[in-house]
Amino acid sequence: MHIQASTWDKQYAQGAWEVLKSPLEEKRFESVRSFIYKYAAGGNILEVGCGEGLLQAGMDKQRYAAFTGIDISTVAITRTADLQDTQNTYLVADMETWQPAGEEFDIIIFNESLYYASYPIQLMSRYFSFLKPGGAIILSVYETPPNKQLLDAIENRYHAAEEKITENERGRWYCRIYLSEK
Repeated sequence: MHIQASTWDKQYAQGAWEVLKSPLEEKRFESVRSFIYKYAAGGNILEVGCGEGLLQAGMDKQRYAAFTGIDISTVAITRTADLQDTQNTYLVADMETWQPAGEEFDIIIFNESLYYASYPIQLMSRYFSFLKPGGAIILSVYETPPNKQLLDAIENRYHAAEEKITENERGRWYCRIYLSEK
């Protein structure tokens, strides 16, 4: 379900994603952060579909070496200006075509973004090649019937090392970490 950059830009400009700033989202963000701190303390992190940088904004900068966020929305990436520094970089990029400039990552995060790919499992497989030996991919996925099918298909190919489930009045999220076989 690839969505055009212009659609994302329009949604961000109209405030459609302001809901992610709600305190209700913090428990889900903390599940992702806890996996980062546990599996890649001091590491190099990539967030795919980072939006306005909300995940990184809540992170302890002493607990990672570098953070790169990519998102297809120019509007969202423009809003990360205050977060960018020598440790934190945000780029406008399409997750389906982006290639790292020779770097490898300890953790790659798909926080509510993988299911927007045209071929999510193939995309995940490609991103595994961007990991350092011993690296991992973190998925956070909202529970819907199609997303449960996607998680089941991923689980048939990769086995989650750990899972955290968060819930609030809006629904349920699955946060899983998949370790690299490198």
